[in-house]
Amino acid sequence: MPRKLVPVSTIDPDTGHIIMRRSHPWINNFNEYLIVACRSNMDIKFIWGGSDAKALVYYITDYVTKMSLSFHDTFALVQKSITSFKNLLDHTDRESAIERSRKLVLRCYNTLASQQELSGVQVASYLMNWDDHYTTYKFQGLYLIQTERLLQTVLNEIRTKQNLELASHDMLDDDVFDDGIIDEENNDEEHFQIQSSENDKKFVLVNTRIDYQYRSDTLNNICLYDFTAVPQEEEANQTGRPPNERFPFQKQHPQATTHLMMKYSQPRVPILYGPQIPRRDRDDTRERYCRALLTLFVPWRTVSNLCDVNQKWEDAFKSQQHRISTYSWNIIENIQLLHECKKDRDEHLLQVITEAQTENDT
Repeated sequence: MPRKLVPVSTIDPDTGHIIMRRSHPWINNFNEYLIVACRSNMDIKFIWGGSDAKALVYYITDYVTKMSLSFHDTFALVQKSITSFKNLLDHTDRESAIERSRKLVLRCYNTLASQQELSGVQVASYLMNWDDHYTTYKFQGLYLIQTERLLQTVLNEIRTKQNLELASHDMLDDDVFDDGIIDEENNDEEHFQIQSSENDKKFVLVNTRIDYQYRSDTLNNICLYDFTAVPQEEEANQTGRPPNERFPFQKQHPQATTHLMMKYSQPRVPILYGPQIPRRDRDDTRERYCRALLTLFVPWRTVSNLCDVNQKWEDAFKSQQHRISTYSWNIIENIQLLHECKKDRDEHLLQVITEAQTENDT
């Protein structure tokens, strides 16, 4: 879009914003040395700090982690493949159901793959039989919202039995989330994961909440977040010298007699599935914010370890926050920083749109 003409370069002393001289409305901000070295188009901006720096961090992170195809494009392509496959089936019914299913999956995959953008690096890596990605950490998923809702349900049942009047914000159905309305049917169910063993030769069904709740007494003071990064289930009848630390489950665990926990050889970074933890400065989601942090970063076995029957989650958080480790507080601050980066990104985008509209009007 055309830019406003600027006769002389200036610096705003209050914000540190640099306004470059522009002699033509279609010239972007550029650095003459960088543009010669890169030989490409550019729109450069000096990042002074503060909100601009946080907006930049979110821009880059969002760009690097974005999907190559959006959900609606993916569904449209899959629907196109299914329709094409149905038309093909009208001409032949001799193939078995397994063969037809295989061809349907293959057709959908080929349709999606043909629409994805591939960089030269990706193509070269594939041809050289190299890995398609490299990470400095390994990751482990955690269904946080299901654990939260289970604790809330148990707490509500205890309150009901004691004939306590429940406040509206303590009710399970009144939780507020930034992500909009959450499907109750999908988020109340317990989630199980199929996890491979250390040598990737065997698999076991894992429920992190059950494993944590009935963990060994040795791990009594570990929080759910740290617990997710440490253990791995395996069968108890393993032979040979154990390479890693092993911890038995408590007898209440459904797999206590057949499985035990083994410490990962390399720590994992927990990935929280489901709705994100809300901002701490929002009053309408304060209860859920406190509940999420208590569930993640304070050691517990039952809901009574986190919140008393007569307490709100916010009051419980104030009384329990001294149990949160320094390491966990750093993670909590990073969660808030992510929200601030997103907010600054949105404000910067709105500012750019407003300035462009103003310049076009003038």
